[in-house]
Order: sequence, then structure tokens, then C-alpha cells
Amino acid sequence: MDHVAFAVWDMSKAAAFWGDVMEGEYRQGDADWRGFAFAQFEFPGGGGRVEILAPGSDPTGFVVKFLHRFGEGMHHVTFVVDDLRAHADRVRAMGHRVFGEDYTDPQWMEAFLVIELAGNRVLVQLAQSELTVEEQDAAWGRKPLGAVLEAAALRPDLR
Repeated sequence: MDHVAFAVWDMSKAAAFWGDVMEGEYRQGDADWRGFAFAQFEFPGGGGRVEILAPGSDPTGFVVKFLHRFGEGMHHVTFVVDDLRAHADRVRAMGHRVFGEDYTDPQWMEAFLVIELAGNRVLVQLAQSELTVEEQDAAWGRKPLGAVLEAAALRPDLR
């Protein structure tokens, strides 16, 4: 598993929890990445990563839609696979609907599926990248956390 993502309205509050309380180390983030804000934290002892998603410049984007529909909470779980097309085909052949397939950027290709549970659902993101995690951090983590949080805080409240 690569990471678990949470959608939140207030990125600063969530960053304080995952960074200060849970002692996560900020690894990458942006206040406006394709219309949404994100920050990733890594945890000591190989505890994986948590990604915070918040509204960015797109007031009708997927994060805003999710927050209006479900409220703050877990948004998705991401698994990195070696061959995204083959994995998506295998999942589809097993009867699951695969959607949102995007193979255009070799640095981050993705596809999604939903696991329906009694009264709930879990969004699963399958991803493939030609970059190592360290290379991803270098490419996508150029902005300091303070700058990301400051810019994200300037967004209008869309609640």
C-alpha cells in the first residue's frame, strides 16, 4: 500500500494532527495541484503515508464534491502496481468496475475501483509510476509545508 488519503476542509488543522500529533514527516505537497491541494506525510518505522486532500482552485472539483457528499474523512487507499493496465484488466475480469483510467503521464498513471460495503464504500486507487518514491518527493515536494498551508488557507470557504 502506498498511502491512505483523507479529504478535509481545513488543511492546516489536518497537517497539525498528522505532522505534530502523529509525528509524520512532511514529504510532498502543493496548494494547487490540478485544482486541489494536497500534502503527504510519512511515518517513522515504515508506517506508510497519509495524504491530505483539500479544496484548491477548482470549486467544483472532486475534493469539494466529496466533502459536500460525504463530509470529511477517508477518501481513498492507493496501491502502486508494476503494470497498471494488466492489473486494471485483471480487476475488471474479476467483475469489478474500473473507472477514471489515465495512462497519459508515466510519472503517475492511475485507475479507480470502488469496494461496496454494507452502507459504505471504499475508493481504491491503483497507480503506476516510472519514478521511485524518493524521485516523486523530489519532483512533487518542492514547496515547503508552510507555503502550501498558507496558500491553501487563502482559498474561499466552499462549505
